Amino acid sequence: MFEPPAEPGGSISLERLATEAKARPGGLVTSATLTLAARFAAFGFSLATNVILARSLGPEGRGIYAVAVLIPALIGLFAQLGIGQASVYYFSKGLISADELIGHATSLSVVLGLLGYLAVLGYTAVSRSDTFAGIASHFVLISCIALPFSLLTVFLQGILNGAQRFAYFNLVLIAQYASPTFLLTGALLLFRGSTTAAVWAWMISTVITAAVAVYSVALLGRFSFRLRASTLRPLLRFGLISYLSSLTSFVNYRFDVLIVNLFAGARQVGLYSVGTGLAEIVWYIANAAGIVLAPRVAAEKAEEADRLTEAVCRVVAFLAVIAAGLLAVSAPFVVVLFFGEAFADSAWAVWLLLPGIVTFSVARVLSMYLLGRNQLRIDLLASFVGLVVTLALDFLLIPHYGFRGAAIASSIAYTCAMVVDLAWVTRTSTISLGALLIVRAQDIRILIKRAREFRSGGLAALRR
Repeated sequence: MFEPPAEPGGSISLERLATEAKARPGGLVTSATLTLAARFAAFGFSLATNVILARSLGPEGRGIYAVAVLIPALIGLFAQLGIGQASVYYFSKGLISADELIGHATSLSVVLGLLGYLAVLGYTAVSRSDTFAGIASHFVLISCIALPFSLLTVFLQGILNGAQRFAYFNLVLIAQYASPTFLLTGALLLFRGSTTAAVWAWMISTVITAAVAVYSVALLGRFSFRLRASTLRPLLRFGLISYLSSLTSFVNYRFDVLIVNLFAGARQVGLYSVGTGLAEIVWYIANAAGIVLAPRVAAEKAEEADRLTEAVCRVVAFLAVIAAGLLAVSAPFVVVLFFGEAFADSAWAVWLLLPGIVTFSVARVLSMYLLGRNQLRIDLLASFVGLVVTLALDFLLIPHYGFRGAAIASSIAYTCAMVVDLAWVTRTSTISLGALLIVRAQDIRILIKRAREFRSGGLAALRR
């Protein structure tokens, strides 16, 4: 087993972190509620950003912006190597110190980010093409400057998650969504609807987010540049499976933007981006629960981890169904109210995506359970099945139905991925299907209690 290096005096001890986590009464529900509140705050900023972009740039400009920011997201995903998820696991288990993880996060973000940018720059120089992925090359060259900063944020968030420092984790999350809102507002007002200015604003927002992440993690340990084989080996060994799983999952729910752009054009991408942005509100519930669940599963015994996962999953499934129903009814009104008549067709993307969004919410919880059990190879299989279904249906449906075809394909693929995770988990653990999916009266009582606490005391009540 990998032995943790000795901790310098400036780093918080792993024993202290474990003691603090166990001492928090009701910690899981409290942390999940706080994280969910942060997700909804992030959604508010995300909605404002989407409204600003839609109103300022129109469907075509919004589509160009979507592709421009997607390229560094894809490259960054390839460059992450699963380091963030590995940091969650190894820190939760107490196997690698904060200083060691921070040093490698810093070094790897610089090295991998610069390599990614140089690859884009080299391609544009060698090909001498004015376009990249169907849009002008200069948009991509601007957005990809963000690569080292976005990688650093991802790696540091993994450390915060593993340390169960969810207040700071959520601070980084809010910065990630708030900074584009303010910067885009200023840029689009100053430069009167310039798509180039919008991409610059997004890139600068990644720098600000990385600065907030650095501040948050500095409370755990010291920053340095480190690349040690003794640390890289276990991180990459665990991270490789996580990396492949994240890569295929990301392609499942983002690569279709490029296919829509290829067959239907930037306007359809703009309509689809608005629809997916609204539909993915439902994911905030599962993401909040999953972030809190993964380090707990890693730290708990198998029996306790199974019971915890059952409770979290059935509550998430219940809330996801309710949220999806409300969104389905309100989607046409919300789209026109916030984005204008030009985006009215985006409601179709919401309706067609929602069934898959609900099933993928369950898959998200199961994915975090598998991470905590060091069984990510199963989640990789589920993601691969979803990827095959996505690509097959995208090329079958998008040429004929545009973004509607992409939404149908995604819903089917998300459901297939969930079925794979669900089948393995229920067959190889003490978890039962009914306990995972059927909400109980006790669960609803806890939800009502937490809602009252939040309404009466806000975040102060959640932090107690």
